[in-house]
Amino acid sequence: MLEFASRGTNPSAEQSKQICGNIKAGNAKVIERLIYHIKQLPKDHPITLMFQDNPILVPAPRSTPLVEGALWPTKILADLFLEAGLGGSVEALIFRAYRVPRSSGFSNADQRPSCNTHYHSLITSPPLAFVNKIILIDDVFTLGRTSCACVRKLKEAYPDADISVFAAMRTRGFVRELNHVVKPAYKTMIYASEYDSVKLPD
Repeated sequence: MLEFASRGTNPSAEQSKQICGNIKAGNAKVIERLIYHIKQLPKDHPITLMFQDNPILVPAPRSTPLVEGALWPTKILADLFLEAGLGGSVEALIFRAYRVPRSSGFSNADQRPSCNTHYHSLITSPPLAFVNKIILIDDVFTLGRTSCACVRKLKEAYPDADISVFAAMRTRGFVRELNHVVKPAYKTMIYASEYDSVKLPD
């Protein structure tokens, strides 16, 4: 929905960094502004259609097992979306069984946890009945490995459900100048199991 230029230097890039920090901190005012932009999309926009039919909003897990009272940015996103009429319910359906290294701690993509590393660290809660549509709610989408691993796990538990991913922000790590922070897009990522790699759109 939004773009984040992690290495950008122009005013829009700097603004994107501030917005990213606020979303990761669960800042309700910033998230409400994000919701405003979602609601301004045309009725036939794929993102608008994604939130139709009362989907279950599933917060993406953090890199560590959940600790009571800990900040969970994607849960805050999902809860505020639900309050705004986006989605039918919020359900924590997927968790970390054990910690994986945070991707932000590595500068090189090859050093970051692989999709399978994420996948094996995840567990799902006992399946719910009559689940037709799930949206995994992510805060910042960079390489897609966490989201892809979560979708793989959820698809095992809910093979007949329509499962998609909503990311509040997408990282543009090689962009030096960002023209627009608000840039809604609906695209497809492809997982190649033989290489354990995620192919992202442009």
